[in-house]
Amino acid sequence: MAEALARFLVARCDSHHAGWRVVRQVVVDSAADAPWEKCARRAVPLVAEDLISLAGDHGRTPLARAQHIAAQRRAEQIAVHVDQAAVLADLGLKRPVASAERWRDALSSAVDARSREQVARAVDRSLRAPTPATESR
Repeated sequence: MAEALARFLVARCDSHHAGWRVVRQVVVDSAADAPWEKCARRAVPLVAEDLISLAGDHGRTPLARAQHIAAQRRAEQIAVHVDQAAVLADLGLKRPVASAERWRDALSSAVDARSREQVARAVDRSLRAPTPATESR
């Protein structure tokens, strides 16, 4: 059941999650040739696991929270197919290319955005945040 709901939520991101739509448009504008459907399929098992965890922790799964998790997972899956330098330049961010993990987290955090400017701020903020290794020094 979790997998069926996950497939539904992942597919629904395009029509019901404004933040995902903005992130997707930023990626498209950067001329990335991303395998959208393949990445969506890869997000499904991750979302299913998240849904099981959510239901186990709280006994119920709020739809808005579940939809947001699906959008984050889609962004994480697409991150490896996106030219970071092109997206950063397109957003007007002068930042060095980050590790694959940091980039994945940055795109995932950007699904909170409702505009291109908010995506830029979210990505910049995420890439500026200290890494766990940096924090312990």
